[in-house]
Amino acid sequence: MSSRTSDRMEGQGRVVAESAQDHLGELFRDAPGFIAMLRAPDFTIELANEAYHDLVGRREIIGKPLFDVLRDARDQGFEALLRRVLDSGERFVGREMSVVLDRTPGAPPEQRFVNFVCAPIGKAGDGWSGIFVHGSDVTDEVFTRQMLEAANQQLQEQATELEAQAEEAQALTEELEQSNEQLQATLVEVEEAREAAATAERFTASILESISDPFVVLDAEWRYRFVNEPAARMIEPSRGLAPGKLIGANMWELYPDIAGTDFDHHMRRAASERTTVSFEAFYPRRGEWSLLQCYPLPSGGIAVQWRNITVRKRAEEANHYLSQASDILAQSLDYEKTLNELAHVVVPQLADWCGVDIVEGDGTLRQLAVAHVDPEKIRLARELNEKHPPDPAASTGTYNVLRTGQPEIYPDIPDELLIAGAVDDDHLRILRELGLKSAIAVPLTVHDRTLGVLTLVAAESGRRYTNADLTLAMELAHRAAIAVDNALQHQTALAARQEAEEANKAKAEFLTTMSHELRTPLNAIAGYVELLKMGLRGPLTAGQEEFLSRIQRSQRRLLALIQDVLNFAKLEAGRVEVAIADVDLDTLIRDIEPLVLPQMEQAGLTFALTACSPPVRVRADPERAIQVLLNLLSNAIKFTPRGGFIYLECEAKGDAVSVTVRDTGPGIPADKLETIFTPFVQLQRDPRDGYAGTGLGLSISRDLAHAMSGELSVQSEVGRGSAFTLCLPRVE
Repeated sequence: MSSRTSDRMEGQGRVVAESAQDHLGELFRDAPGFIAMLRAPDFTIELANEAYHDLVGRREIIGKPLFDVLRDARDQGFEALLRRVLDSGERFVGREMSVVLDRTPGAPPEQRFVNFVCAPIGKAGDGWSGIFVHGSDVTDEVFTRQMLEAANQQLQEQATELEAQAEEAQALTEELEQSNEQLQATLVEVEEAREAAATAERFTASILESISDPFVVLDAEWRYRFVNEPAARMIEPSRGLAPGKLIGANMWELYPDIAGTDFDHHMRRAASERTTVSFEAFYPRRGEWSLLQCYPLPSGGIAVQWRNITVRKRAEEANHYLSQASDILAQSLDYEKTLNELAHVVVPQLADWCGVDIVEGDGTLRQLAVAHVDPEKIRLARELNEKHPPDPAASTGTYNVLRTGQPEIYPDIPDELLIAGAVDDDHLRILRELGLKSAIAVPLTVHDRTLGVLTLVAAESGRRYTNADLTLAMELAHRAAIAVDNALQHQTALAARQEAEEANKAKAEFLTTMSHELRTPLNAIAGYVELLKMGLRGPLTAGQEEFLSRIQRSQRRLLALIQDVLNFAKLEAGRVEVAIADVDLDTLIRDIEPLVLPQMEQAGLTFALTACSPPVRVRADPERAIQVLLNLLSNAIKFTPRGGFIYLECEAKGDAVSVTVRDTGPGIPADKLETIFTPFVQLQRDPRDGYAGTGLGLSISRDLAHAMSGELSVQSEVGRGSAFTLCLPRVE
């Protein structure tokens, strides 16, 4: 038992370790900062995550020495720096360190700024086996800060200069007698200062335009003051603005639908608390996820940069819902309960509404589940289904999905579509109150059978479903369909099992009744035979004595057959009781010997008994054990030819004891070795004496062995005999 426990704990440990390793792999791959592991002595790149590939440029780098990949970095002091880390065993922390990288083949080298930490790893003797590098690319932040600092510096210088010029102008006003030549020189200087300011502004704009992600600057009144090209391409067409018309527009007027959302909360926090805020948010109207960085500006406004992370978030969302769905659907075979739970899991993140309809036996759909966060809305949906159930002949909707097995997706549900689908004013009223905006209906299909329809609806969230959402919904529906199919098969199996059990019970009751009814006249026959043989009706001739003996033998054989049927019926009905005790096996075997010796002598057979040495004790019901062994010995006597041998042998091995009955009879074919234990099956191996039994003896014997926590098995070879072995638990 301890070994099995240890194995189970090791298996669980491996599962936990593998799960943790998978989780760490995902964290490593998706980490926002760059990570790499370099192997000494030539700094071969062993591992690198996606952020590290983004930093050095997309190319084959794994397994290559760092400075073979980034040749320019060697001359910038980084090789000496890494050597120093290896030699000293001390980590190095760099902040906003400049590095020039040839990131794109054929393009000029790019200057990047990075914050990073280099730490030695893998202590090997007096040295280290490698270096672990992690950090982040802060180029955009450094350039933006440098630009803003330069711009501020220039503006301060210009302000100082203008102030001086103003003072000079005042002096010039007071001294009108100064020459026109001096005034002209001053005007030229002012013009040059203005040109310098314009140049600085153009320089700042060029830096911001170089940012590949969308980037905007909003003033304290939330008006757009700068919009780079990627941001303009995204915002202007979606808001119906002509190119260049975004500057000066108010963001809240353009995007009233984000009021009260995560966008609103985090952007206002960045502006009011004067702190940098990074957050992820979903925009239902576009069906996209974004990672936003908000930077406060001295003027009171904020600069906002964002990146589309929809692919990653959809993958996370799919994994989340599919994992939860699998857990729920595996909890119970009550599919109505699990489908109700599944409908509530997807609300309100994936859908505002979720409905599940199941096919009934007559082909109609029954609304099994409706989920929404507002109970009043659920009442409204059920009212809609009762007053205006789906039309089975409709060319769209749940019945069409059921009929065709094909999903339907409605990215947008305008009011015109509601009007076209409504059958009357009340129907249209309910549809409008539900606030339907987008919908998906997918079939619950398994093994080419459609068992129902899963419907997802977006309403107040404003979400618009895409093909990616349809793919997720199809997978959810498929898993739900498998759960429903398994539950239905289980119900069918339970019904079949109950029917079989009832049939077995009826059969057992019939056999029991029949056996008792047959025993009564047989006992009467035995009684009258005994009276006749006692001479109560006068003396008997030798022939009459022989006839009565034959009647008596037939009565006993028939009574034995009936007893087999009765025992079988009791076993089938589970009414046979065993009294398990510690039994001296040698004593039990020797008690059997006198019971079978007369039959063996009459059949002309030789019997040999080998007891266990030393004597052993077993856990068994002594009466049932004797019944099994007598049945095995009786079969051996019946089917062993005259002059043959029968052996009864005992052998103890480990925690079990085996008692074997071997004969020198005709043997049993290999393909019949298990068949002989089937009820009512008997092999006519030797037709002498016209023997025909019920075929229940071996079946009953094996069932009794099982009831004593033992086993009954057979080995046989045609022409060499058979060996039946009863195995019982040994008493320690």
